[in-house]
Amino acid sequence: MGKALYLESVAGVAGDMFAAAFVDAGLVTRDELTALVDRLGLDGVTIEIENVIRATVKATHISVKWRDEGWKQKFGHGHPHELHHDHSHEHGHDHGHSHELHPPDHGHSHEHQDTTLLLGEEATTHWHTHYADVDALIEHSSLDAATNQLSRRIFRVLAEAEAGAHGTEVEKVAFHEVGTIDSILDVVMAAFCISKTGANTIFATPVKSGRGLVTMQHGTHPIPPPASIRLLVGLPVAKTPATIVRENVELSTPTGIAIIKCLAPNFVNELPSGTLLNQGMGAGTMDLGGYPNVFRVSLIETDAAAIDLPYETDSVIEIVCNIDDDTGEHLAWITQKLLESGALDVWQTTATGKKGRVLVCLSVLAEETQFQHLADWILRNSTTFGIRYRKWDRLILARKFDDRETARGIVKHKIGLTRDGEVLKEKAEFDDLMK
Repeated sequence: MGKALYLESVAGVAGDMFAAAFVDAGLVTRDELTALVDRLGLDGVTIEIENVIRATVKATHISVKWRDEGWKQKFGHGHPHELHHDHSHEHGHDHGHSHELHPPDHGHSHEHQDTTLLLGEEATTHWHTHYADVDALIEHSSLDAATNQLSRRIFRVLAEAEAGAHGTEVEKVAFHEVGTIDSILDVVMAAFCISKTGANTIFATPVKSGRGLVTMQHGTHPIPPPASIRLLVGLPVAKTPATIVRENVELSTPTGIAIIKCLAPNFVNELPSGTLLNQGMGAGTMDLGGYPNVFRVSLIETDAAAIDLPYETDSVIEIVCNIDDDTGEHLAWITQKLLESGALDVWQTTATGKKGRVLVCLSVLAEETQFQHLADWILRNSTTFGIRYRKWDRLILARKFDDRETARGIVKHKIGLTRDGEVLKEKAEFDDLMK
């Protein structure tokens, strides 16, 4: 028997709701989450867990609080009260931290967990944390390898989305609200919950982003705002439920979307078959009236045989067609365009087809969310009159990249790891070697 996680964005998903759902389901404990604070080396930071009611239903809510802002020194900043910031904007999932232990001018109403790029004078007058500093904090912590790797991957995805939104380099991104310690812990707690549960397969419902407008540090934007909509590329999205009557409501934050994106789940619209073992709901702070502002997690014992191997898993679609009436030049162009359009891999195999003709069997590997787009493109742009497709479950190595100084200059190395962080193989990138 195997175990599967089913992640359900009932209203939406935010970082704090994610971990709270696992606590509510009994899959992780308060003590385990509190231990993460020590492993990050954060003094004076505590995690508070409480039961709340959302649309008459009990759920769990998590708050991160701190006695003072000494934790900022972890990021190279000076006196903890020299940096002030105003989070007065209203968005979908506030963390709702009253932070009675804080100085009065440090209100942390993180209704929008957006990453904010700060440049020039603004970077010196508002609290900010550079992506590199957040990454270094996690990398050099005593977190277990799986939690460490997934946490860093989530922040990398967040930084890439923000850099793309602002047209800059990842290394120049500075986090505003996502740089505060509660948001950092949201990501680390979510990564720990996933690694601790050890499910063979992860399923998720399409993401609900919300509707209307949102006001942030740099003005008013449509929902989903710039970083969020970049994170949603390649993911299935769902409409805002009609029962939610608020005109302007952000249901999923960038942090929540980034967590889902990095897990690469199988997207479904209902519980997968099997025996339901546990379920729990994590609550957002905002009250949506008669609609529950919760994120739900379910642990299911599946009928499939368990795969007890220390590798990541996912599912992909293979698209195949036979082509016997096209030129080599055009097939090469098709291959390149498919890769540019999001295909994971494209390859050609020669064979002999009907009428004794030599043909090319064109194969395309794609994420499930990209299947329809790529299948449509092939039928419109190749000479084939039909395609066939099937789903494959995969075991894959976790991957990271490392830039190393060599006699040829800086060469990027691809490193393959187990879920536990064991390095199994590495190789230099051929393109860097040929520069």
